[in-house]
Amino acid sequence: MSMLWTFLLLLALLNTYLCMPISVSSATVTLHPLGGPGTRVAQDKFNIAGVWNRTYGETEPQQIHLAWVSNGVACRVQFATRENTDGAIFRYWRAGFEEQAQVIQTERGRAFEDGGEAHHTVYLHSITSDRLEPATLYHYQVASYLIPQRFEWSPIYRFHSPSTEDAFSFVATADMGTANAVSLANLQRAAQSHAYDFIAYAGDQAYDMADFNGTKGDEYMNFVQDIYATLPTMTAVGNHEHAYNFSHYKHRFSILPHAESGFPDPTMYSFDYKALHLVAISSEVFFENGSPDQMHAALHWLEADLQAARQAQRPWIVVMAHRPLYCTPADPEDEDCGWKAQVMRHHLEELFLRYRVDIYLCGHRHNYERTFPVAHDARIATSYRNAPSFFQLGVGNAGNFQGPDTFLKDPRLIRPWSALRYPSYGFSTIKVTPHYLDIEHFESHPHDGSLGKRIDFVRVRKH
Repeated sequence: MSMLWTFLLLLALLNTYLCMPISVSSATVTLHPLGGPGTRVAQDKFNIAGVWNRTYGETEPQQIHLAWVSNGVACRVQFATRENTDGAIFRYWRAGFEEQAQVIQTERGRAFEDGGEAHHTVYLHSITSDRLEPATLYHYQVASYLIPQRFEWSPIYRFHSPSTEDAFSFVATADMGTANAVSLANLQRAAQSHAYDFIAYAGDQAYDMADFNGTKGDEYMNFVQDIYATLPTMTAVGNHEHAYNFSHYKHRFSILPHAESGFPDPTMYSFDYKALHLVAISSEVFFENGSPDQMHAALHWLEADLQAARQAQRPWIVVMAHRPLYCTPADPEDEDCGWKAQVMRHHLEELFLRYRVDIYLCGHRHNYERTFPVAHDARIATSYRNAPSFFQLGVGNAGNFQGPDTFLKDPRLIRPWSALRYPSYGFSTIKVTPHYLDIEHFESHPHDGSLGKRIDFVRVRKH
């Protein structure tokens, strides 16, 4: 009996610890023990409004999301059904001209079977639009159908094609789960505003997609559906997508432009968008979930891609992956900012310098940090005008079950390359023109997810 009481006491203490508030940037935030790897997602104030955990019909479209083809000349849509169908339909039209809708039809979906014991299977349907008219707001629906005349249509969503102007903006974020998704409402508003052309998402989604035979991945993709179905989402793979050789990521994001980028799966790809060349790579090939062959293939592909982008004189090159090359730790024993960051620098930094990469965009650390132009663990410049090296943006503070990561409190231990640190929730936006970038970071208020103050602004210039 005494052992039972001891166990119950320890369980109570653990629950108290996991749910205790922590102080973050003068705000009190409650962490969410549920929703992390291996645990169910409970409703909280940031996810209670959604329909992410409802049961969908067998052939009802769900998990709808978009991605760009290079230069935004066309888009791809993917959705899932619980059972296979005889085909799928992508129907889209210019706003106000539904009678002129274009209809594209495909064959049966592709089965994706989770690697767990239940062999949970969804059927993925992927369709590419025809060439899009520029500067156009489109409405669209997807549908599954069964012969002879049974159709199940999705709600109507909207997206816009690239404008004819040089300037555009995109959202940059990472590390959001279904629990404690503090930035969700702000990302939804950003998508619905049509002020941004895509989301660059630097890895770690759902925590983890493979949990509970893959049903947590289904829930998450429905949780973000209003965002991903409106704003094309260009993602990088994170360490929390590692299960079954990254199979959930590879299948759920197969519409990313990896084939036209010359890579066999969506863990590596690139695309051009006006003055920007965005490259997404896997940081995981350098660690325990990779292999020497995968690492060498990734580095060979990356160098060829960067070389081609420089030869094409693309004004801006941004590389996106999950893990940081540089970060300020929470304590001196922090491995992510210690030997793991050194591994990342060892493999990537010389390539970034050789091909004049402008920004490295990452997540993994659940905070926001901007570096100065940096190389070889040293600050190279304090100005972002014609910078002699790349700088890093860490944007992994969208919100998840773990809460935010803090920084070293002793200012004497902060490295000179760290320009700005923000240990709470938010998201970034980047405006791109041929001659400058405007980078902003905004607070997502930890109590209600509302838009807070602007945390950071920097203009990066060339010439």
